Amino acid sequence: MLGLPEERKPNKLYLIAVRSVIVIGGVVLGFLLCRIFITPHTVSDDSMRPVYKSGDRILILKHATPVKGDVVLMESPVETDRVLLKRVAATEGDIIEIRDKVFYLNNKKYEFKWNPLSLDGRSFPMTFTKRDSMPSVKLKRNEYFVIGDNLDYSFDGRSFGIIGSERMIGRVIYKY
Repeated sequence: MLGLPEERKPNKLYLIAVRSVIVIGGVVLGFLLCRIFITPHTVSDDSMRPVYKSGDRILILKHATPVKGDVVLMESPVETDRVLLKRVAATEGDIIEIRDKVFYLNNKKYEFKWNPLSLDGRSFPMTFTKRDSMPSVKLKRNEYFVIGDNLDYSFDGRSFGIIGSERMIGRVIYKY
């Protein structure tokens, strides 16, 4: 064979270096993607009892559009730099109303698909609190009504009203 170079085998050290760079690059890329799309959070109160208790650790899938029943992490509409863990009870186009501790969704009695906690048998008038009675509200596009699973304890949409999608951080995907 005239003028053709001999085939050279790659150096063993070179192969180890290339594989190491690929593995380290993959780990760094995976970490960055996880930080962009998934974030850990520690539950700070008992408003989501019995499912989530203070101190529980959860993973949040950021940038996800929640649906009814999803538990979401959201920015507080009343306190800057505070986040709230709540459950989506109604989404855009829904009409939500509460009468004497009974939830109505689109003018029908709403049966929760989860187990809310309510041990206080008293029902307060709307002039005192909207915890037990709330006038009918129709949600517009990109609006949500959220509640805590611990209905007697939770600071939620019954207190601060509907929230926009810009306040949503993400939805819970895992509890550990």
